[in-house]
Amino acid sequence: MGTFLETKRLILKTPKLSDMNELVLLQSDPDVMKYIGQGVRTREETKKFLETAIQHQEKHQFSMCSVYEKSTDKFVGQAGLIYLASDDSQPEIEVGYRLHKEFWQQGYATELSKALISWGFEHLPVNKLVAVINPANEKSRSVLEKIGMHYVERINYYNSEVSKYEIHKNNIDYNKIQLIPASLKDYPVIQNMGRFYVYDMSEYLGEKENWKMPEDGLYECIDFKKYWQTDGAFSFLIRYENELAGFVIIDKKGSESKIDFNMAQFFVLRKFKNKGLGRSVAYQCFDKFRGAWEVMVIPGNEGAYRFWRSTIKNYTNDNFIEYTREIAHFNNNIKNIFKFESRNK
Repeated sequence: MGTFLETKRLILKTPKLSDMNELVLLQSDPDVMKYIGQGVRTREETKKFLETAIQHQEKHQFSMCSVYEKSTDKFVGQAGLIYLASDDSQPEIEVGYRLHKEFWQQGYATELSKALISWGFEHLPVNKLVAVINPANEKSRSVLEKIGMHYVERINYYNSEVSKYEIHKNNIDYNKIQLIPASLKDYPVIQNMGRFYVYDMSEYLGEKENWKMPEDGLYECIDFKKYWQTDGAFSFLIRYENELAGFVIIDKKGSESKIDFNMAQFFVLRKFKNKGLGRSVAYQCFDKFRGAWEVMVIPGNEGAYRFWRSTIKNYTNDNFIEYTREIAHFNNNIKNIFKFESRNK
């Protein structure tokens, strides 16, 4: 078998018919296949999968590979890049892996995924790679968030509902991101962007009461002027290369009196999403305002939930608290809350 890619501890080899026996053992394991497709595969189904992988490799020069451990030469599992659902009539390419249980909890999934993403962006004419997982697969979700992939939506995949994640080739120059204090004269600009803010949120909350599209075709947003009329609020415009990219408003209204700072409003224009800009801005805010922080998310806003959980997890090295609570000053509405301390330098 030809070597496709090497990582620090693993070798990925192009798929061959001689992989058959190893793949049968892998794909007949109910624990390995619990969250993959329809579950365990028969020998015939595994053979069909392998033949498809070989054809994909011959046609495109990348595919699902066989993975071996360098130190032992043991068969670890499979990992690779393939056109989404093996359908090359559409442009999306997915990152995938499945590993024998004895190799779980060793960081191999993260190591493989990072290497495949790097290879894909270097060798393929794409600016985005995707991954799909069973919504209940928390371990894979954690891997995808760790490597910088972002939740996008639920889609139908081989007659099953899956969570789709994606990562964009990083074309953002972080030195060109500006967080500029906003004065009252900037209020109309932020208020205007607020309509797009609500529109983006409606993707996840549109079925809830009071989230229907207004008859005039314009989503309404709360009046942001209040943040300039009270003490303890800090408003910023986000610019990238001097272009408006969103806004941030920080206040001190946490779920309890011990909270120093709360992310009251946070909006990044869609053209800048999933490129690392939002995460960079969040880090700037956390570093700028030191103390006990909270970030609140409306239950059901899955996009915001996944973004903030991943961002805070990485910022704090997994040192945060997550809980759900009714908030008195939000009319006793329930919020998902992330609580953490901003780091000291």
